[in-house]
Amino acid sequence: MKIIKYFKKNWFFCFLFLVVVIIFFVLRFHNIRIYNTWWADDGGGHIQYEQTILQSHRLPTPVETYLSWHEPGFYFLLAGWVGVGQRLGFTSIDWWASLNIVVNLFFLVVICFLSYFYLEIKNQWLALLNVFIFSILFVSVKLSAYVNNELLNQTLILLLIFLFYRWRLLAPQKNKMVLFWSLILGLALLIKLTSFIVLAAALIIWLVELIRQKKKFLFYYLAICLVVVGTLNFPWLFYKNQHFGQTFSINLYETLPKQNVITSEAWHYFFNFNYHFVIDRPYWFSLPHSYWTVLISDTFGDYYNLFNNVDRINALPDNQKILIDNGRFTTPQLWGTLLWTNRVGLVVYLIWLVGLIGWLIGWWRQKKYQPYIIFLLLALFGGWAALLFNNLRLPYLERGVLKAHFIYFTFPILTLLSYAWWFKAIKNKWLLILITVGPFLAYLIIAWPMLFMQ
Repeated sequence: MKIIKYFKKNWFFCFLFLVVVIIFFVLRFHNIRIYNTWWADDGGGHIQYEQTILQSHRLPTPVETYLSWHEPGFYFLLAGWVGVGQRLGFTSIDWWASLNIVVNLFFLVVICFLSYFYLEIKNQWLALLNVFIFSILFVSVKLSAYVNNELLNQTLILLLIFLFYRWRLLAPQKNKMVLFWSLILGLALLIKLTSFIVLAAALIIWLVELIRQKKKFLFYYLAICLVVVGTLNFPWLFYKNQHFGQTFSINLYETLPKQNVITSEAWHYFFNFNYHFVIDRPYWFSLPHSYWTVLISDTFGDYYNLFNNVDRINALPDNQKILIDNGRFTTPQLWGTLLWTNRVGLVVYLIWLVGLIGWLIGWWRQKKYQPYIIFLLLALFGGWAALLFNNLRLPYLERGVLKAHFIYFTFPILTLLSYAWWFKAIKNKWLLILITVGPFLAYLIIAWPMLFMQ
């Protein structure tokens, strides 16, 4: 009865939520049907990894796939998914890729709960806005269009951030919850090592609170977490060290020399802005190098030109296609669409930046110590810092070292904080809709119809 009453009272909200869910599935099933996962971001490498597990019942060697050093968790899960598909009569690679639609749906559920509960605002419209954004954002749709371990990794990181708050893991008598949380974290690290970001955030806030409160239970939490995570990951780390000669590296494939963080040439393009990406050259790579313009374009559009319908475009006459710098073709229509997509993306990033700065200033002025908010900020800025560090060490934009999906989990946190400020700062309803929803409606109208024409 309560559910029926809620639907009756909030029928318009429920209708919009249903529309968003429909858009979510339409975009993703279209992408799976159109795109060849083999040519996506390391798509062939992921497939080769999985084929070795399925056919040889072991982990692959570097000879079999250049991604052999990847953590095995996702691929074991995918093997189970493939097995279910075989029993149902689905054996194509499209079935393999469809696992990430399920994962992405769970990602949206986590976003919804995070947006509604974390800041204790409990605004259902803010939650709906974030669900809408990550239903249509290209980086989100891209990750659910092909076989990859990144989406599950990012989903678990975001889940861990939410559960740390929801389970109140800074409060006493939470040993069992800390144990469960650590088990999830340990499994997340077996999906991809970048989950270490949330581990670092938890260790820092536990240590800070231990020093502040001088409570023994926080030391126990820290110890439980390290023991559980270490126990779960030791076999893989030992295997990795024995077979690859390194234990904690997140990129064993890159052969170009690593640079010193202080003297890295990446500092140059970190402070550079490439206006060409909104004027006349939207695809990879466009000189001069620019960290931020690559990130913006990769968030909202196919900057690396990896998700076109390759077979159809390659079959076009020469006067109907354009060769870009990475050796792939695009069409004049898609070229123009990506330019407009980049322009919308630039506007959205500026809105996000203003909102984040506004929220940080407001939070600082409260002069109220909020450890769960600090934990959230540690995860947010930790993700950005990790991406920057990786690019300072390997400043090779043309090799795809910089991609938005490496820090995908930070975007829902960014939008949560930014729009929380906009919702508070703008009192006029229509102006608020124009600022927060307007750019994404424009993005949906501009970007996706052209992609559906492939």
